[in-house]
Amino acid sequence: MEANGSAGGDERQIFEWKPAWRAHPGLLFWGFGLLVAFGLGLLFLLRAWYLVAATRYRLTTQRLFVQTGLIAKNLEEVELFRVKDVTLRQGVLDRLLGTGTVTVLSTDDTAPVLEIQGILHPLDAKEQIRTAFRAARQREGLRTGEFIAS
Repeated sequence: MEANGSAGGDERQIFEWKPAWRAHPGLLFWGFGLLVAFGLGLLFLLRAWYLVAATRYRLTTQRLFVQTGLIAKNLEEVELFRVKDVTLRQGVLDRLLGTGTVTVLSTDDTAPVLEIQGILHPLDAKEQIRTAFRAARQREGLRTGEFIAS
């Protein structure tokens, strides 16, 4: 058995996300506007394309992965039993576009805060992560104690 108490073959993917194009309206607006006006908007459009193409978020029954980069890749992962809290942030424009950012707070030393940015249906994603981390804690036999300051 591995250190996290699970056999190597029982991990399965729950869901995978990627950022949505419409989560970058400013880049798209200026990109198309400047492309039409000056031809310089291509840089904005390329930046929006890169943000969407180079980022992947994946949730399994045991871990949450954040992968960034196209050529040089960076992979960050958090064991779900280490997750402390999951929050959702949506501005006015995000609400109108149906996008948002889910923030995962954990006790992981290398990634205490993971942000899943610009995804569609962020409330659904937040709830999927919450359900998965509670199930992972239960599998590991962990109980959390809340400390309330007096």
